[in-house]
Amino acid sequence: MDDKQPRNYNSGLPFMGGTNMFKRIQAELNTTQNKVLLGLSVAAAAGFLGYITYVRHKYEQLGYYIAFREDGTKEFVKKTSNWET
Repeated sequence: MDDKQPRNYNSGLPFMGGTNMFKRIQAELNTTQNKVLLGLSVAAAAGFLGYITYVRHKYEQLGYYIAFREDGTKEFVKKTSNWET
């Protein structure tokens, strides 16, 4: 057991060799994860998705649907009966 080599704890992505430019561009390799910021970002993304879903559901509930124009743009159009025209 005496001939066992000690572990090198300075290995991995942050300690790998490379140019200084690589180390500056890939700054996230040398930083720790910020779990608070990650949690806030996930909550914000879920809020945005929920709001978009809510607005879309509200428009559909009011009787609107998405129609495509000839130029390819989208437009919310109120549903009308064929008997009314």
